[in-house]
Amino acid sequence: MKQLFICSMLVSILFFETNAQEKYKTGINSNLIHTLQVKVSGSMISVPIIKLDGDGQIEINFDAIGHNYNRFVYSVTHCNADWSQSALAPIEYLDGFQGLTIDDFATSVNTTTQYTNYILQLPNEDVRFKVSGNYAVQVCLENEPHKVLFTACFSIEEPLITIDAGITGNTMTDFNHEHQQINFTIHHKSMPITYPQSDLKLFVYQNNRRDNVVTNLKPTTILRDQLVYDNNRDLIFEAGNEYRRMEFLSNRYNGMGVNSIQFYNPYYHIELMTDRPRNNQPYVYDQDQNGRYFIRCSNCSDPDTEADYYIVHFALACEPFLDGSVYLNGDFFNNVLDERSKMGYNFETGRYEKSILLKQGSYNYQYTFSGNGTSMGQPGVIEGNYYQVENEYSIYVYYRPMGIRYDRLIGTAVIKNAMNLF
Repeated sequence: MKQLFICSMLVSILFFETNAQEKYKTGINSNLIHTLQVKVSGSMISVPIIKLDGDGQIEINFDAIGHNYNRFVYSVTHCNADWSQSALAPIEYLDGFQGLTIDDFATSVNTTTQYTNYILQLPNEDVRFKVSGNYAVQVCLENEPHKVLFTACFSIEEPLITIDAGITGNTMTDFNHEHQQINFTIHHKSMPITYPQSDLKLFVYQNNRRDNVVTNLKPTTILRDQLVYDNNRDLIFEAGNEYRRMEFLSNRYNGMGVNSIQFYNPYYHIELMTDRPRNNQPYVYDQDQNGRYFIRCSNCSDPDTEADYYIVHFALACEPFLDGSVYLNGDFFNNVLDERSKMGYNFETGRYEKSILLKQGSYNYQYTFSGNGTSMGQPGVIEGNYYQVENEYSIYVYYRPMGIRYDRLIGTAVIKNAMNLF
């Protein structure tokens, strides 16, 4: 027990010193780790938010390639509203130890690619949360505590307010064209907010993306028990397009969007149908899942351990962009635009191409352009922008009055527009 305590303290100190200025985001840093999912336990589609002192749990689900048992340890960090590390010490936000091992695991069954599936549920018997806000879990090997293999981010809410929100195509820049505008009202009858301009921090995300998040919002109208955020230019988003979809559940038949399946030892290879830009095409409705993916396989009872890994080949036929890069975007890349999601251009085929090792399932994806020297993706350059698109917007409201040392998450709302916006 003494050794465990010393180990957890060392891990905590290392994480604190190394990541003091970092802004955490869900992402993988190692080729050992694949298929990282952060969601509400028991839910297929969810924004990773649970209530403080509630019954919900966050599930962190991931695979490690190979059947060797890896002793993974995890550390929990409390974050500010912008996902930088907060000033709180672990004893202030956590009831439990740091540096505990992840002990819920199972090896794959009858798969060409051997892997071990791990599941971490939070809170659990060893770790409980004391305060609301943003949290980042970092995982490393027990014998390499300085090397973070992946980060998983989620939020814990203490619901003290309610939010009424809506989406419209009638924006301050155009009417029923390329944009969507968010309007919402915060109701805080049971919670006095004396200085909303300074005490509140609001963050609005589109389809769980971080690159185009809107913040630094001020209310347009302040009433006794209401804060109104209407007709705000900062709350206008490019609408984008419905996500593309593809599915591969078996090696015996081609799934949605699949052109061919071939086996080249040691992997099955999925050749997808060649995609093309949609920015000059008419809008076509499709029931997507706003960038998410689901692990599934034919004739299997436990996809976590029975779904196989295939190499999937993506291709986008278009002229090369000389002033920026093209990325694959979606939850399977944790909506991060980096070298892992960046596509390369093949001048012989005239296509942007990328090959990825993916677990069997159903996937949403889109192609996004990012100009040189910028970090924001622009899906509309390739996919087009259409006001009718079904997007999902998440609103986070944080409260930090004078004298409080952390950002309390006092309310959230997740809204999704119907096909008919009016």
